[in-house]
Amino acid sequence: MVHGDVPRHRAARLGLTVAGALVNRGVLTVGLLGADALADEYLALLPDLLPTVSQVALFDPDDRAADDLWDRLVEPLRRRGVQLCVGRHARDVVRGTDLVLLADAVHAAPLRAGWLAAGAVVLHLGERRLPTPLLSAADVVLTAAEPRAVLLAALASRLDRTRLIVVDLPAGHWEQER
Repeated sequence: MVHGDVPRHRAARLGLTVAGALVNRGVLTVGLLGADALADEYLALLPDLLPTVSQVALFDPDDRAADDLWDRLVEPLRRRGVQLCVGRHARDVVRGTDLVLLADAVHAAPLRAGWLAAGAVVLHLGERRLPTPLLSAADVVLTAAEPRAVLLAALASRLDRTRLIVVDLPAGHWEQER
């Protein structure tokens, strides 16, 4: 696969690597909110970076965008052992998942912490801040991808049995990491 947007590809790779390190038992299920270009990158990278993933549920308020992404990627993911399905409500897509991937802050707007399983990790890469209620509900908020910060977040999640970890990495962070 040729990646036309190197910064977006780098961001998705970095974000998935960090988020995967924070899920205690390995990522089995993923809820993906948004069907834009970043979602494409996430889905292309998931089987290699998080090989334990077996199911991805996708939601986008634009049904056509979600269906188009499903049409393009359902077979390639199935061949890699990952089942892709489309949900019609954000709640249904994220409920019980190990990892929630937000394509952008707009898709985070309907997300409620109460929908998430204990120990869930939410990954957001973007310019806009996440909604305050989601950030306030998090036991751990990681805002830098530097190794020390990731290690401290991973230790905190294992020692305190955190209910929710939010990884909120600002746009441009991955462009500075060369």
